[in-house]
Amino acid sequence: MATKRQKKAEQAHVSRVAELGCVACYVQAGVWGTPGEIHHTRTNCGMSQRSEWREVICLCRGHHREDDKAANKIAIHGNTGHRAFTATYGTERELLELTLINI
Repeated sequence: MATKRQKKAEQAHVSRVAELGCVACYVQAGVWGTPGEIHHTRTNCGMSQRSEWREVICLCRGHHREDDKAANKIAIHGNTGHRAFTATYGTERELLELTLINI
């Protein structure tokens, strides 16, 4: 489970992930660099828990919180739902692996 305070190495890792940009935009359009928000993956976590700081991905607002129908984006926490997000872009674990390969 993630602690409230990040260590310097964790802060540096999260910054690199954020600089990379939205991983779902990369899957959708083949382009890195879309500004986004940090999303803690939920793989192997219990209810109301989040992963450690090294297990984060970057998602733009349209892929994170609110479906962006104009841009054809499904948000992981949006109205369309987690299953639709996973079916379209891959599992959180797959997106994490893609992120880690590219930072």
